[in-house]
Amino acid sequence: MNKLNLVASEGEPSPEDKKVMVEGLLSHHAKSGHPRKSKMYFILLKDEKGKVLGVVIVTFLWTGMEVNSLWVDESVRKHGWGSKLMQAVEEEAVKRGCTLAYTNTFPWQAPEFYKKLGYSLYGELPDFPEGSSLSYFSKKLTK
Repeated sequence: MNKLNLVASEGEPSPEDKKVMVEGLLSHHAKSGHPRKSKMYFILLKDEKGKVLGVVIVTFLWTGMEVNSLWVDESVRKHGWGSKLMQAVEEEAVKRGCTLAYTNTFPWQAPEFYKKLGYSLYGELPDFPEGSSLSYFSKKLTK
């Protein structure tokens, strides 16, 4: 084999390098019997002037929905908008055949919120970041 080199860099790989990586990963998944077809999806909360006051961003993969980001502006927090965003995206997940939702959160973010919505803790990275932890939650989705 020819001499190989490790090439390190800050930021994202070039579009060409990223394309090679993605094609390789997708091929490996397909050969393993799990063709990877994921779709990103989001729901915005906007006021009458079009100002964004909240958003939930998810990725649908196989029969799962990963909650990537959930944010509600402080001016409208504690009024049920986070729950409404989650309910709407969970309904969309069920329409797409998802049976599982999952996410991760830090103590200063939303662990109690996810518990209130029926999510269960299934894992934790202690002391990440130092002095805190990263918690992983999941929920079975039903029609």
